[in-house]
Amino acid sequence: MIDKHSNEWLSRAQRGQASFLSVIGPTASGKSSLALGLAQEFGAELVNCDSVQVYRGFDIGSAKPSAAEQDLVPHHLLDCVSWHEDYDAARFAEMARSSILEINRRGKLAIVVGGSGLYLRFLWGQSFHELPSDPVLREELNSQDSGSLYKRLQSLDPLRAEQLHPKDKFRITRAIEINLLAGKTISELTKASVKATFPPLGVIFINRERSELHERIAQRASAMLAQGFLDEVKSLLALGCPHDAKPMQSIGYKQAVDYLEGQSLYNKAQLLEKIIVATRQYAKRQLTWYRKVQHDIAIDNSQITPQLVEDIESCLGTKQD
Repeated sequence: MIDKHSNEWLSRAQRGQASFLSVIGPTASGKSSLALGLAQEFGAELVNCDSVQVYRGFDIGSAKPSAAEQDLVPHHLLDCVSWHEDYDAARFAEMARSSILEINRRGKLAIVVGGSGLYLRFLWGQSFHELPSDPVLREELNSQDSGSLYKRLQSLDPLRAEQLHPKDKFRITRAIEINLLAGKTISELTKASVKATFPPLGVIFINRERSELHERIAQRASAMLAQGFLDEVKSLLALGCPHDAKPMQSIGYKQAVDYLEGQSLYNKAQLLEKIIVATRQYAKRQLTWYRKVQHDIAIDNSQITPQLVEDIESCLGTKQD
């Protein structure tokens, strides 16, 4: 179907303009399934926007597409960095834009799929303010223990502290670094976004009913453990991945590490519940942001219907320059 647009994608890419769709929604909403189906329907290629799936070895806990799924359509920005490499929203945006334009130059549409709101804002060019950094200050902060840093963040930016786990040293340190350098909280720096400079042709928002989303989260967490998630975490730790590595602080991995370090404190059923609760809380935070994002199409499931295809074609046909 997308062949009729191929010349348009190529022409736009030659002018440095991107042709892509964004599929957004909270974790476990069915974004990957929908995006995969749409990629097959439109002859498109997928660009990952999940902040954990970019890391090699972090597969089960991030619900990374399987090898069979990756064989169905080309996937980009999966397994592209190691846990010890610096990787943030700015680097993601640079890599994703390059991938999208390269896809477009081959006359293909790109579909960006993933749940990281910050990554999307950087990709779309809603670059509110350049968030400051100072490697020397960061190194100094990293020399302190997580507990002390968390208390400091609670004083400097209580809202951001509430959003983070007390042991999430990477994000705690980064939040303090930004605050000390800018003299403002992250929310103060990011609340005033500007018009996107790299906008998608269309945004598809999956917004499932709350009870259904919670059930899907529980099913995913249970499936993760059944698929050998704990063995995956053990292997990563055995390879030398530290507990405070950025991807190891993500939901699921953090709870698994806590469990493996103190198995006598609670059993696997309690571990499952901790993962489910943390994931629900994360989904709630995601939805708070997603509902503020202007979207072109809103659906409550991941089914590809004739109406959805028609609506997407409308986006592709009407949002040309």
